[in-house]
Amino acid sequence: MIAINGQFTARKMTGQERFAFELLLEMDKIVRDFPLQLRLIIPRNAINIPMLHNIEIEKYGAAKGALWEQTYFAYYLFRHKAISLNLCSVMPILKPGFICIHDLSYKVNPTYFKTTYARISQVWHKLQYLLAWYFSPIIYTVSKYSKSQMVDIYCVDPQRIIVIGNGWEHFERVEEDCILKKIEPDLFTKPYFLCLGSLAPNKNINWVLEVAKIHPQYNFLIAGKSSLRAYGTDYNECDLPNVKFLGYISDGEIKFLMKNCKAFIFPSFFEGFGIPPLEALSVGAKIIVSNSSCLPEIFGNSAYYIDPNKICTDLDELLSKSVESGEMILQKYRFSIFARQVLESLDKNYV
Repeated sequence: MIAINGQFTARKMTGQERFAFELLLEMDKIVRDFPLQLRLIIPRNAINIPMLHNIEIEKYGAAKGALWEQTYFAYYLFRHKAISLNLCSVMPILKPGFICIHDLSYKVNPTYFKTTYARISQVWHKLQYLLAWYFSPIIYTVSKYSKSQMVDIYCVDPQRIIVIGNGWEHFERVEEDCILKKIEPDLFTKPYFLCLGSLAPNKNINWVLEVAKIHPQYNFLIAGKSSLRAYGTDYNECDLPNVKFLGYISDGEIKFLMKNCKAFIFPSFFEGFGIPPLEALSVGAKIIVSNSSCLPEIFGNSAYYIDPNKICTDLDELLSKSVESGEMILQKYRFSIFARQVLESLDKNYV
């Protein structure tokens, strides 16, 4: 039996959790085509449980977080003589199994991890890398860029690494919500650019703040956990009146904003994949992304590229250029495609 690590169901839905959730939905649709027994094992405090019809779900163990993963889930594997499938970069250290390592940021970007918690997390994930190289029958990752780093830095056999990816089909289930236009009409008095921001160093929200200074004719809407105060004394509300921090907003509100923005901006220094620009492409938005890490690999000729280290960028000039339609990108990156790829590889390497 293959026991799927369901610890992600007890966490907030961010990139890796979205990947695991949507991939399982697609695997569930076709798993009967394969001679595999899969079971999703989840902690009792799970809050985001996928609705599966062919993959059994079992609640097991009362612990929370990493403790559940390393104790109850590990014990379950030993008790049932199962091998684990771990989709969010972490697996039980006492019984490693199949794993998806999304990127090597903890290894290649040490300056991003400055707090005590971040440094502990860095050590923990680097240990997970080593366990994967030595013990995992298959290592999945979400871009050729990440695979090349695994091969170049750790000398992992490339035959053991399977590149899959992320998709956007979940966005089709999201219903647009235009509530912001009704309750905050000032956001829409000018054409606007949209960005999903956070305080993570790799997200490079500072680029958006600097570019906003030289484009007063546009608003810059930043959704997510960020604020001007978080960027220190260099900024205040008077300096950047055209920057609007929205905080956390719903997927429906994000979809509405993406569909109606002048362009969606994704200026990251480093990404393992980058789901938000894919979501923006799916609703017909133009996307402005960094020419760094895996992003050119993913978005090809369908994006407008910027240098994340170059602040003085004329957005009007940039958007005056032509790019290819995003349709080929949307057809290439689908969770349904990667679900079949995962099941075929498990069938080949486990049965």
